Amino acid sequence: MFEMGKDYTRGYIHTICGGNKQSFLPVHRGKVVAACLRPDLNPQAPDVIICNSGAAARAAGRTLAKQDGSIPVFIEQTTDRLRYVGNFAVTESLTIPADCDPYAKDTKFTPRQISRVIKLRRG
Repeated sequence: MFEMGKDYTRGYIHTICGGNKQSFLPVHRGKVVAACLRPDLNPQAPDVIICNSGAAARAAGRTLAKQDGSIPVFIEQTTDRLRYVGNFAVTESLTIPADCDPYAKDTKFTPRQISRVIKLRRG
């Protein structure tokens, strides 16, 4: 489906996976189908995904935290150029502010803007 280390457009990712083209965690038929992550907001990606406190990010993070299986993960290189880094599955989901706060470091988020931290493993 995707080739490791190859760059893809959001349009192509959408064609293959479905979901919203703009969402960092596009959802299709009730499941998160990919992760499209910006390094400035997710500097520890692909091992860690940070969800902000916006309604859509909270909902998608909650959905991903509950689902089984792995999803393709992409890291943005430039606008509309995302590099496939592999398939990853959820290992842990943190929602307690004190647990999430350390993950705000080196991001554009303040600790109060983080609603969930999702830890992933290659799978």
